[in-house]
Amino acid sequence: MGNIHSRDLQHFHKIERALWKLFDGFGPLCGRCARKTLREHGAGKRDARESWCCCMIDNQVHDHWDTLNPVQAHFDRKWYARLEPLPMGRMPGNGPCPALGRQGCRLQKCRPVTCTTQLCSKMLEVLQRIGLYDGRTSAARQIEDLIPLPDILHALYRTGKKSQKVSPKDVQQYVDSIHTYRMAFEAVDDGVKQAALDAVLPDDAGEGE
Repeated sequence: MGNIHSRDLQHFHKIERALWKLFDGFGPLCGRCARKTLREHGAGKRDARESWCCCMIDNQVHDHWDTLNPVQAHFDRKWYARLEPLPMGRMPGNGPCPALGRQGCRLQKCRPVTCTTQLCSKMLEVLQRIGLYDGRTSAARQIEDLIPLPDILHALYRTGKKSQKVSPKDVQQYVDSIHTYRMAFEAVDDGVKQAALDAVLPDDAGEGE
């Protein structure tokens, strides 16, 4: 894999930040999902793993090492050595991801494309309940499956066609589309969103501890 231009990484992270702002709207969903996963795994409920926390049962760092390492090494050559895996033992599906920390992902910029754009089935169900999505919720989907977006992330990350050129206009169009969708999400009444979140995954603070 060749070197990635710092300009492309800046463009990628600009898009990434816009997506993170959208995902922040799901509030405590990931925390609830993580606790549920640990409880069910501890109880031996292997048949429930399709709904488990994606960071606990997937390992995107190693699955995408060939592209992720050059990107992260651009910021910090010792990035991987600085990761401190959680003391939770081995999980199904080659998990947990070594970048997973107690407060979420330790990679502060330019995560694998899949991590950056993926909405889990629970997120999709929340969006469906508040009227912003009408597709399937049986499996995770990428954000480009929900709204029209320029096909540029893989080119910026050098996992797509090497000859593809990405302009600042393409990047801004992507960010603007995410912003428009986020505004629609934020316009939904907070009580309605909270009810949708609770219906998908009830608050379980302290349960099973």
